[in-house]
Amino acid sequence: MKYLGFAAVVICLGLMADLGAQKGGKPKTVDKVAIGTFRCNGPTAATHDPVGAACGPFAEWGVRDAITGDGNPYIGAGTTVGGSGAFLRSDGELELILRAGGGRLVFLNFESVIRPPGSLARKTFDFADLESIDLNTNVIDPRTNDVAANGALSIPVGATWPTRVKGNWSDPYGVGYVIRFNPTDYPGSTHAHVTRTSDNSWTWFATDVDVARLVTLGTKRQGWIDEGWYRLPFEITITVP
Repeated sequence: MKYLGFAAVVICLGLMADLGAQKGGKPKTVDKVAIGTFRCNGPTAATHDPVGAACGPFAEWGVRDAITGDGNPYIGAGTTVGGSGAFLRSDGELELILRAGGGRLVFLNFESVIRPPGSLARKTFDFADLESIDLNTNVIDPRTNDVAANGALSIPVGATWPTRVKGNWSDPYGVGYVIRFNPTDYPGSTHAHVTRTSDNSWTWFATDVDVARLVTLGTKRQGWIDEGWYRLPFEITITVP
C-alpha cells in the first residue's frame, strides 16, 4: 500500500506539471480590433432624399456602390460579442458591426435589381439607412474550394481569394433580413472577394458583376423567403493597427 500511495502521488504531481505546462502554453486566439473604411459614403440611392453623389468605379455604367459608410472610420471596440466597429475575428474572418444607439450608420441601396422579390416577400424598400447591422466574411480557399482554415489570415499578401458574405439586420417591425454572397447555399448569388494588401490589412469587396441574394426567415415550413437578387458593389478596407 505504501508503494501504491507513492505512485499515486507521483502521478498526481505529473498531472499537475502537465496542467501547468498547458496553462503556460500557446495563448488563446482572440478578436483583434481593427479600423474599417468604406470606399464610398452614402446615402447614394438615386431616389434618396437628399440625393448623394454617384460613387464607385462602376457608377459611370449606372451601378454605384450600394453598401456605403457614413464618412468616418469604423473603429473596433471590445470584441465581436457585444462590441462594435471593425474586427479581425479570432477565427481569421473580417467583421464590421454596428449596434443600435451607437450613433453610426451604414447605407444599403437595392435599386440595381437582377431578379425581383418572390411572391411571399416582405421587402417594400429600395434603400435602408441602418444603425444596426453585422457584416462578415467566410473566406474560401481557391485551392480547395472549401472554407479557408484561418479565414483572411490564410490569404498570401498580394493575393485575392473569394469569400462568402453574410450581412444581417432587422427592420423596425422585427423582420430579419440577410444579405448573402454565397453561391453554394444561395444559388443565383456569387462570391465576393478579399485582397490581402499587407500583413495586417485587407480589402473586402464586390464588383458590378457580383450578385447578392436578400432573404428573410419565414415559418418553419416556408424556410428562407426570397427577397430578390441584387448588384451590391462595395469596398471596405480593414486594417489592424
